[in-house]
Amino acid sequence: MEGSSEGNGPAGEQSAAAGLVGAISTCTKEQKQQILELPSEGDQCKKKTQQIERQLKCLAFQNPGPLLADFNPETREQQKKACLSMINQDCFNNTKKPVKKYDKHGRLLSSKADLCDCLEKNCLGCFYPCPKCNSTKCGAECRCNRKWVYDQIQIEAGPVIRFPF
Repeated sequence: MEGSSEGNGPAGEQSAAAGLVGAISTCTKEQKQQILELPSEGDQCKKKTQQIERQLKCLAFQNPGPLLADFNPETREQQKKACLSMINQDCFNNTKKPVKKYDKHGRLLSSKADLCDCLEKNCLGCFYPCPKCNSTKCGAECRCNRKWVYDQIQIEAGPVIRFPF
């Protein structure tokens, strides 16, 4: 049994290697190349260690630079609050109530004149009666408590009529 190839000692390994060499010598040239190209256990071990090293390198700490080193959450909160207060001030300044131009009776607040929406000073009313206040001086929208005025009226072939006040 000592000389058999099934043994676990050095003699068994030598006989197995001799058998492999004998098998290679009887193979064709293409088969020899395929056998030599097979990865050995050493190559597989090297590839595994290289793969593990690459993964560890990806997981390793990388210096983010001075931005993270100088990071202070308190100053960031202060900047955020300052920015929000600026935005809120702008929003509140822009959302002022529009100033009324007409009173509750449809007269201009600036001159107390009862001006028709056709912008002629002496007009007695040239529109259909208003459904809200029954005035013939209201155009498309009732003049009572209205927040805007007509600046000018331009008819196709006629002159431009401007707001007189």
